[in-house]
Amino acid sequence: MSSTRPNLAVRIAVQCVAWALSAGMTIVLLPFLILFWLWSALTDYSDTVKKKKKSTSKGSLVSRGLGASHYVQLKDVSIHYIEAGDRSRPLMLCLHGFPEFWFSWRHQLKEFSTTHRVVAVDLRGYGDSDKPNGRDAYKMDKLVDDVRQIIDILGNGKCDVLLAHDWGAGIGWELVIRHPELVGRFVPMNCPHPAAFIDIISTEYSQILKSWYMIFFQLPVVPEKLLTAFGASLFCWVFQRPGLEHKDAKAYLDLYQHPSDLTGPINYYRSMIDPDTMGQPGKRVKVPTLLIWGNEDRFLNISMAHRSAKWAENFTLGLIPEASHWVQQDAPRSVNEKIREFL
Repeated sequence: MSSTRPNLAVRIAVQCVAWALSAGMTIVLLPFLILFWLWSALTDYSDTVKKKKKSTSKGSLVSRGLGASHYVQLKDVSIHYIEAGDRSRPLMLCLHGFPEFWFSWRHQLKEFSTTHRVVAVDLRGYGDSDKPNGRDAYKMDKLVDDVRQIIDILGNGKCDVLLAHDWGAGIGWELVIRHPELVGRFVPMNCPHPAAFIDIISTEYSQILKSWYMIFFQLPVVPEKLLTAFGASLFCWVFQRPGLEHKDAKAYLDLYQHPSDLTGPINYYRSMIDPDTMGQPGKRVKVPTLLIWGNEDRFLNISMAHRSAKWAENFTLGLIPEASHWVQQDAPRSVNEKIREFL
């Protein structure tokens, strides 16, 4: 047991440090929050956002020729997805991360539609998919089961290639651990095997510092307010990187205009603090796996990528030196080449 799960005392210590960091950050940001709430009251901000016509992820984005917009009805949520490629071809399913939506796979939708039926979903709580209330609606069991149902319905129980980034890759790791028969090949991006994540965050203090936001997101309302305040300047900082075109950045800003637009995505983090959300981190992956990693990731130590090799039987690590955490958008040509080689 000790070889597969971190020492309980270490985990408690890590959580205490993270809570302290979160509390400190909240104190620093409190004056700005007060100013924002005052400004909201004086300008009647709550009314103006109700009158705004909210842009959805369909419409102008689909008109770029990226694919067709569809919905699939699951047991308790309706999931929106964009599809490119002939439906007779093998399924390539794409799962995005935080705080993204199907659009983060625009380069792969174009690239692989000649050989696969490429499906890029909006995960529950995101984009044009249903957004159930409460953090319990975003526990790992539900997220994994969503993907299982999507594969059953759209792929007749088989996904030839699962592409996944960040939170989507976290779900993907759990899927291939629990249901290896559903996936032929797995390509996670800038997200380690869950056991590797626990190992590193329990032992490397630099990763603890980088992970402060995971605990900060446990606060109610405050994260949503901050990320959408003052022209979403903090949200822009999260995505800040060279090479991001203005029209692409605007797609994300249009989707996350209001605090409530981020409640579902942030609830992913709020649910992960529960013990039963940890999943099955100590199990090895048998599905052939290509882990793609942007070396310039500001949020996750690269040691997590190397440690993941310990937890997969058929494992390849593809490093992209010029890319950040948003690897498939930063370096689409390099990422697509590595995927092609893997396939």
